[in-house]
Amino acid sequence: MSASVKPRREKIRFSIYPYLFIAPTIILVAIFSYYAFFSGLYNSFTDYRLLNRETQFIGFDNYKVLFSADGAVFWQSFGRQAFITFFGVLHAIFWPLLTAELLFFVRHKRVANTIKSMFVMPMLVPGIVVTLIWRFLYNKSFGFNSLLGAVGLDILKHDWMKEPATAMFSVIFMGFPYVSGLNFLIFHSAVNNVGQDLYEAAVIDGANNWQVAWRIHVPNVTGYISVIATLSLIGSLSGFGAILATTNGGPGNTTMVPSLLMYRVAFTDGRFGYASAMAVIIMIIILILTAIQRKVVKGGD
Repeated sequence: MSASVKPRREKIRFSIYPYLFIAPTIILVAIFSYYAFFSGLYNSFTDYRLLNRETQFIGFDNYKVLFSADGAVFWQSFGRQAFITFFGVLHAIFWPLLTAELLFFVRHKRVANTIKSMFVMPMLVPGIVVTLIWRFLYNKSFGFNSLLGAVGLDILKHDWMKEPATAMFSVIFMGFPYVSGLNFLIFHSAVNNVGQDLYEAAVIDGANNWQVAWRIHVPNVTGYISVIATLSLIGSLSGFGAILATTNGGPGNTTMVPSLLMYRVAFTDGRFGYASAMAVIIMIIILILTAIQRKVVKGGD
């Protein structure tokens, strides 16, 4: 009985079949993600144009233009992008988390489920539809101006999307009340996963709802906050659909953002090489800001 028994090692048999099932996904990701990335990276060092069949390698010339006076509009657009991104990340975190917290303290289960469904249902509506509704509300002859005229406040009427003084704030205000269905569900699950025992212990110790939310829930959902902040940061820096559908960067360049400028250079001017250089710069800035954000907001892992 003194002899030690060595654990039996089972030989793991290699099977190719699981890899065959995921092969289509890998192929599609390789074509539409990695190939596109490396193709854009290569094109940033060329003078590739839409109507030019001969593409020449020009090295860092596109980047030199970007860092010269000719690239001033590109760098100025980052200031406007920072303004939009700040409020975009704030809206993506604060309002869904606040809604999830308020719903947590609704003890009637049927009422809570009804409210939750009301916040989730708008996820079925395409984002472009919401954008077009807001464009209608900002119309000079309808929407908010009609309401202002009805209450005798004609002095406050504006052509919201076409006046430099109001265009940027109009873009930022779009989407009210800013409760993203997906973000709300994430925070709702996170808050409820903290644990009923911990909540009951805090209540017994005399904690009120505010103390439960701030001292128990928020510290335990920091990881979720970090994930949503990262996704909203990347989405804001790389997306431009709402601005394209409303102001198209105008009036002038009042609402111009880097990704929209890149789109214009590529598909309006046909300068794909120069646009690819812009894309590389945007990608590097996204990576840097994401790393900083993950460092600042603890619990991202």
